[in-house]
Amino acid sequence: MNETNNSAAPSGSTTTAEVPVSEPGANSASSPSSVDLPLPISWLIGGAILLVVLYVAKKKGLLDRIRFFFLQTREELAKCSWPTRDELKGSTWMVLAAVFMLGFFTFMADLLLGDMFIQKFLLEYLAKGGATI
Repeated sequence: MNETNNSAAPSGSTTTAEVPVSEPGANSASSPSSVDLPLPISWLIGGAILLVVLYVAKKKGLLDRIRFFFLQTREELAKCSWPTRDELKGSTWMVLAAVFMLGFFTFMADLLLGDMFIQKFLLEYLAKGGATI
């Protein structure tokens, strides 16, 4: 039986396997990731269609209208008054408090009307024959 001490340093020399590195321009059959492929045909067709659409849009003046829209939008946003960080924090806490109160109200209304009123009162009343439908 051969016993070994796992905490001891290895006594023999260790060998490492080296992987040959191919040059960036070399095509290798063993590694498909280093193969330089041309662009897919669908990309070329899509690029050609995009160029045609942009050319037609430029001729009709659509690109100038889009550019003008973004310039006007930037101008209008510069006129807005933006809240400070403290105002934004205060507004956020107000919204969270309002959502919590509305959720609590909805929960209590459902608990009282759903459980107590409908299940206890109406169903027991109907089960006893208090009302005919």
